[in-house]
Amino acid sequence: MARKALSITTLKTYEDVDHVLRQIGTLDRDIELSEIATQEAIDKVKDCHKAYCEPLHTKRADLERQIKEFASSHRADFADVRTKELTFGSIGFRRSTSIVMAKVADTLAAVKALGLTQCLRIKEELDKEAMRELPTETLTNIGAALQTKDAFGYEIKRDAIPLVGA
Repeated sequence: MARKALSITTLKTYEDVDHVLRQIGTLDRDIELSEIATQEAIDKVKDCHKAYCEPLHTKRADLERQIKEFASSHRADFADVRTKELTFGSIGFRRSTSIVMAKVADTLAAVKALGLTQCLRIKEELDKEAMRELPTETLTNIGAALQTKDAFGYEIKRDAIPLVGA
């Protein structure tokens, strides 16, 4: 596929630039209005879905509760076998173990105080704000460098753009 050469800008004056800023502002407003309309349509579909599914979720939860109550009342049947296979599925009891803490902060402090570092997860990441304060030589030694560049930007005065049909 052949490369296309970029055309040279047609903007010659600041008035031309101002006209283009107005066009961008108008396009931004049209895009935003479209996104709002799309979100409203999505919200309506979600509301319909929720209204339809809510009684189904309630019915399902009630059926699950009934199965759990039945299994609990027949707990003796699960003494030797933890799972009972049925035609349309299986029911059973699983042994689970979990860690329970009154206050996570207190437990964390106690783990640190006892030196149980194997019980801690530590996420390592670079602090770029602190690295900006390092001398250039140190940055070079660690394989980093400061990069400064002028970044172009523009700002649209939305209030100055007339509404279509107004």
